[in-house]
Amino acid sequence: MKIQAIRLPEAKRVELIEADLPGPTEGQVLVKTYQSSICGTDRNIYNGILPPGLKFPIPILGHEGGGTVVEVGKGVRKYKVGDRVMSCKKNGTFADYFLSLEENLHPVPQEMDLELGSLGEPLACVMYSIFNSGVQLGDTVAVVGLGFAGQLMIQGAKKKGAERVFGVDPLAGKRDLAKKLGADRVFDPGVADSEKAILDETRGIGVDVVFEAAGTEDSMNLATRILRKNGTLALYSWVMEPVRLNISRWHDDGLNIRTTCVMHVNTPYERFAWFDRLLAPYWKGMIQVKPLLTGPYSLKEIARAFETANRPDAIKVLIRD
Repeated sequence: MKIQAIRLPEAKRVELIEADLPGPTEGQVLVKTYQSSICGTDRNIYNGILPPGLKFPIPILGHEGGGTVVEVGKGVRKYKVGDRVMSCKKNGTFADYFLSLEENLHPVPQEMDLELGSLGEPLACVMYSIFNSGVQLGDTVAVVGLGFAGQLMIQGAKKKGAERVFGVDPLAGKRDLAKKLGADRVFDPGVADSEKAILDETRGIGVDVVFEAAGTEDSMNLATRILRKNGTLALYSWVMEPVRLNISRWHDDGLNIRTTCVMHVNTPYERFAWFDRLLAPYWKGMIQVKPLLTGPYSLKEIARAFETANRPDAIKVLIRD
């Protein structure tokens, strides 16, 4: 069949193309896309920051998204035509249809609408980080980087019982949003003495848990400096370029380093077991997602969608036809 999809011939250039998509073979599922969204990784690729082994031109991009099953291949047992599903791998979701292995999908819970369900993969990833961050009742927590993940972490840390939650981001708009969503204090890392101000809030001891959600050398070293001895550094971001880190402090002060990404658990079956639990706080209304969304743009507006996502004040840009 012919589909509408996107292609990146070079950095900062995206185009809509017509592509051939074969029908599902054994173990595959064909999905009519309801909605996709632009991840921070997609934005990095758009800007020419590529993971090892990836080169331009880049065909059919996209991994966040969801829709309705329209056809299943031989041997597919979990899904049937009409089921609502979310993508959990690089399935080329920036298209009007996408093809996926059965194991790389997850059913949208019946309590979730398809807009929220199509965001299931990034929502589950962030909640996994919140669940496994070690935040305890009465903790002081900092979130470094107030994009989509960071705004959810602000809320999740509060729900887990943190007494105080600090947001750290250079953009005023994102800091203001974090305050509306529950941050007790927000800080601009570019302002002199901002780190001292954070440490002063903890009588010089440092915070109990830091979520690193910005993915830069500066943000990772800042997170290390404001963390107390034996505190927990919850690493979330995919850092795609080499960085220099103060590992000595990790060792000398016994920091607890946790990589908190559900997509890197051992098997699809383990991920499958986690997802329903991770998505429940969203459909129960415990965490606000709507204030973080921009759009939707149509596939025909894909260039504009990426330009919007590339703005520093953008959080999560939706694409829907």
